[in-house]
Amino acid sequence: MKFSSHARRWLLSILVAAALILVSGTAQSADGGPAPALKSLKADGQMTISESDRCPVCAMFPARRPQTAAAMTLKSGETFYFCGNGCLLRTWLRPTVYLGKPQVEIDRLVVRDYFSGQPIDGRTAMWVAGSDVVGPMGPAIIALGDEAQLATFKNRHGGKTVFTFDQVDDALWKKISRRDLPAEKTD
Repeated sequence: MKFSSHARRWLLSILVAAALILVSGTAQSADGGPAPALKSLKADGQMTISESDRCPVCAMFPARRPQTAAAMTLKSGETFYFCGNGCLLRTWLRPTVYLGKPQVEIDRLVVRDYFSGQPIDGRTAMWVAGSDVVGPMGPAIIALGDEAQLATFKNRHGGKTVFTFDQVDDALWKKISRRDLPAEKTD
């Protein structure tokens, strides 16, 4: 079905309004940031996502798609669950925007290995963007537990960009998402 440019603009306006309504409904903590998860990440990295936990980036409910969920724990012990790896990476790059906290307060990043579904350290994962895998926010950014899985994944699903966590920066984000990040919040 083809839409006229006017119809596309109207539809985009409706989608933006709906997204703003969802985001404005996200619970906030006493300091104005999003409310942390009800249950913390377990020591072994297992996620204990509650039905009411919301992704601090897009306000989706990670419990509805636990197989794509990711987690971030602050040094204070607060845990935030994300609908997918893309929202986690956006928060890593702009924690003041999405959490109201500086990056130095981030302690752990936990993602799921694509093949096993087991929790792995996001900082040691091998990452793939531009594959045919679709997540809750569209094209998924995939985490693999080790480099040995890369050939198998790429044979099955493709992948335009392979990277490690230490390569994640604004330029890489723009390359893999084709979107700019919001400006940092300053006090």
